[in-house]
Amino acid sequence: MDGNLDDLKGEAMKRAMIIADVINGFLKFGNLASPRMERVLPCVEEHLQTEIEAGAKIIFLHDNHAPDDPEFRMFPPHCIAGTDETRVVDELMPYTAGATLIPKTRYDGFFGTTLEAELDGFAPDEVIMTGVCTDICVLHTTEGLVNRGYRVIVPRFCVETYDAPGHDGDEVGKFALAHLHDVLGAEIAE
Repeated sequence: MDGNLDDLKGEAMKRAMIIADVINGFLKFGNLASPRMERVLPCVEEHLQTEIEAGAKIIFLHDNHAPDDPEFRMFPPHCIAGTDETRVVDELMPYTAGATLIPKTRYDGFFGTTLEAELDGFAPDEVIMTGVCTDICVLHTTEGLVNRGYRVIVPRFCVETYDAPGHDGDEVGKFALAHLHDVLGAEIAE
């Protein structure tokens, strides 16, 4: 939709990279785990390596719910605080050293978290948004970023969603990417 992420890099640009919910409870095991979402791992890992080398601020957001969370009226219980479902997947654990890990209880990574303070303190020129699910946490966190005036880049192969009855991952993912670009103004990169 917009171009190649490498084309968007500028030497003077200060960047942050957010990785939303690339955790066991969505990729490996649990009520909402979907092997489809493991597709993001090679792309996210590649971008993490590049961004860490360039000095970007790395932020992992991870679902971390109370056992009686109101979200469980919509979705089955998942990512209960203190369980292995809330942990970053093993493939990305080496990248958590020096990164900021922020637990969240809602789709919007800003709601009731320290994300805004972390970004304010670092003051990035642009934010790379990655993770799962494209149509839920990625979309709502991107909206929060855009509403706070951040330039947002979403690498299309670093986001994914799930398949379920009434939720065709390809169709919903395509809609979410279009919404991220056409409505929120995020740049979609290869």
